[in-house]
Amino acid sequence: MSIDNGTCQLSFPLREEIPSAETLIVRDIDVVGVGALRRHQLTELQKTKKFILHTHEEMIPESVRSIYEAELLRTLQWLRPVKTEKKDAFDFLEEQHKLFPQIFPRTHQALGFTVNKIRDMYLDEMEWSSWLLQDHWRYFVGFLRQKFPAKPELMEVAHWEWVQAWIEIQPFDLGELEKNSVIVNPSLQIVSFSQESSVLKRDKGMYAFVYSSEKATVVERPLDVYEAKIIDLLQEDRKYTPEQLVQMALLSDEITPQLSSMEWEKKYLSLCQDAILICVN
Repeated sequence: MSIDNGTCQLSFPLREEIPSAETLIVRDIDVVGVGALRRHQLTELQKTKKFILHTHEEMIPESVRSIYEAELLRTLQWLRPVKTEKKDAFDFLEEQHKLFPQIFPRTHQALGFTVNKIRDMYLDEMEWSSWLLQDHWRYFVGFLRQKFPAKPELMEVAHWEWVQAWIEIQPFDLGELEKNSVIVNPSLQIVSFSQESSVLKRDKGMYAFVYSSEKATVVERPLDVYEAKIIDLLQEDRKYTPEQLVQMALLSDEITPQLSSMEWEKKYLSLCQDAILICVN
């Protein structure tokens, strides 16, 4: 959407070609406090573009206003807009109507003629409790589960789409990491398919999603039972070195056939390669 010569509003999620305008307008409801993929996208754009930030303080729910204000200050430090402008209220429902098919394109299609009814029911029932527009859909998968208990594939498709949208905007803090230690990527999300998904062309099983900072994208890959066991071990309170992790996996007797030490190590290294695990050397 062109504002004037050389200035254009940037729409999220970024699905289309970036406008050629030198200055891009971004809104607080799309960028404040974001991390992972969206922050990377904005940081890359900073190399060639300037930003004007539009804020909507009066529209932000009172319950999160203080958090929003703190996140706004932090965002200004890395976004570095050339100008910040306070704007009037926006049409919340209109914005969500546009956003819904962008976050859930396959779910939107699968719902068919009921799509607008389901969308509006969700928007009527759920109070906006975040300053980010996209975050308002975080309960939608559970909402679908209640409305369509006999249609697990529909819920699983929505879950598959939502975890990618969630990872896109979340800040993931690794904190202080000890040397020679292994942790689960804090962005890890797992989607399980109870049956083959004809919509997504996925087999039955578990699929892992993580944000890879090295690849600057959301990575998806299937998980087998051995890889899931390694992840389960790391979800416990105890900390492991890579060697200790392999040894603990060897002690597991709940999976057959058992793997050798070398085979467990290959599973571990594969998880590291895909950024599902993070190893600190």
